[in-house]
Amino acid sequence: MPYSAEIIEPTAWPEGVIARYLTVGGGTIDLALKQIRHTFPDGILGTRGLTSATCTGCPATGDFPHWRSRTGVWAGTWDEDIPAEEVEADARAWAQAHAETCRAMPRPAA
Repeated sequence: MPYSAEIIEPTAWPEGVIARYLTVGGGTIDLALKQIRHTFPDGILGTRGLTSATCTGCPATGDFPHWRSRTGVWAGTWDEDIPAEEVEADARAWAQAHAETCRAMPRPAA
């Protein structure tokens, strides 16, 4: 019987996905940049950046905001931006650790 190989083309990533990790169970963890509504410490409503991590095999998710709120003795509470590289590194570390242990298989398409 002659040897044959099938070329498997990668599927397109969903819109907004910046990185994808393969889990041991065959699912993926997608990292995506999102804009969310956020109430600033002074009460003003605005939008802020967030990197989300979503596993397609299990319900695990991780949200990594691009800011943190700080409280100071004299200045009250304010938001401090976190460098995008730091946020992305944290999200990638979470995705890698989860991918190494998640055995859940993604639900098949109907």
